[in-house]
Amino acid sequence: MKIIKSSTIILGMSFLFTACQPQATNSLAQKQHFICKSLIEGFLKTQQLGQYQLQHLQPTLHQASAQRLYRYHISSDQTMRINMPHQQDLNFACNQTSAQRFELKLLNQEQREIQTLLNLDLPPQKTIDTLTAFVLKTQ
Repeated sequence: MKIIKSSTIILGMSFLFTACQPQATNSLAQKQHFICKSLIEGFLKTQQLGQYQLQHLQPTLHQASAQRLYRYHISSDQTMRINMPHQQDLNFACNQTSAQRFELKLLNQEQREIQTLLNLDLPPQKTIDTLTAFVLKTQ
């Protein structure tokens, strides 16, 4: 009886630990996120809105998606300063419309308005390979 009880506990704990393991990130999702985050943060810097920080990303980086939604929130150490933007959150949609094309939109929830900010056309992979200063060897 003791053996059955202890094996049941061990089996239950193994299921629990397996369920708690983080999912592996998807490499395509990571590439999309890198490009989208770079576009957003570049936009924020050019508009002198560097006080915003990434707060939420949907969907997670476990799956590739044609659209990712980003919420940037004003950092808490900036709230006491003068001349702060009145919006606490900025919401962006980053769409990958083709293998080489990305589109960044600003979503204004209050006015229910969507404004296209940037479009990016990446060169073909062959062109990128010729422009790269060094080659990474894959094993």
